Amino acid sequence: MEKKHYILCENKIPIVVPKRLMVFAGHPDDEIISCGGTILKYQELGSEIIIVIATSGLGGYTKKLDKPKILEHRKNELKLVEDIIKAKIIDLNYSDIEINRKKISKITNLIRDWQPQVILIPHFSDFHRVHRNLSLITRESIYHCSSGKAYGGHERSWTPYGVYYYESPSCKFQYIDASVFVIVDIEYYWNRKKQIFNQVYESQKEVLERVIEWAEDTAILRGNEINSKYGEAYIPMTEYTPLKILLV
Repeated sequence: MEKKHYILCENKIPIVVPKRLMVFAGHPDDEIISCGGTILKYQELGSEIIIVIATSGLGGYTKKLDKPKILEHRKNELKLVEDIIKAKIIDLNYSDIEINRKKISKITNLIRDWQPQVILIPHFSDFHRVHRNLSLITRESIYHCSSGKAYGGHERSWTPYGVYYYESPSCKFQYIDASVFVIVDIEYYWNRKKQIFNQVYESQKEVLERVIEWAEDTAILRGNEINSKYGEAYIPMTEYTPLKILLV
C-alpha cells in the first residue's frame, strides 16, 4: 500500500514547488511588472520558467520618430530577459489579439506540450484589450486542456494544479469583485525585479515612467497584508482547474 507523506507545521509554511511555471504576457514587460518577484522566487526554488509573449508591444513609443526602431528594441529586450532570468521565452509575435480558433488552438497546444503545473494570466476584466483578450483565450484553452480533446488533444490531456490571475496597472485588484487573494512574499526579490525592469526595458522608460511607481506602491501595499515589505497579489481561477498548488 502506497504511503502518503504529510508535513505538519506550526510557524513555517511548506512550499510546493512546481516543476514548470508558465506566464502569459500581453506585451514584453508585463511579466516583470506584474509577476517579476514571483518569477525570480520560484526560479530560485527550482521551477522552470516559461514566458509566453502574445504581442511585440509595437505601441511602446511616445515619439513618432522612434516607431521604426521599436521592433528591434523589443526583440533585444526579450533576449535580455531570457538571458538574465534564465527563462524560456515564447514570442507569439501577434500584431494584435483577436479571439479566434487559431489562437485558442495555439495556446491550448502550448499548454499541452509544456505541461506547466502553475499558470499565471491577466485578469479577464483588464481594461487593456490585449490583456483582456489574452485572458479570455487562455481561459478557454485551459478549459479545453482540462476537460476535452478539442484541437488535436488525442492522448494529450493536461490539467494544471494552479491557475492564477495577476494584477496589472490596467487591472487593479481593489476594483475586482473577488473574495480570495493570494499574496506571494517577494521581499527578497523586489530590488532585483526593479533592477531587471530598468535594465531590460530601457526603451519603455518614458512610456512606462509611472508603471514602476505603481508596481512599487502596490508591492508595498500587498506586502503589508502579509507582514512583509513587498508582495505580489493573485486571484486563483478554480473553474475546471482544482487548486492544488498554493503560491506563497
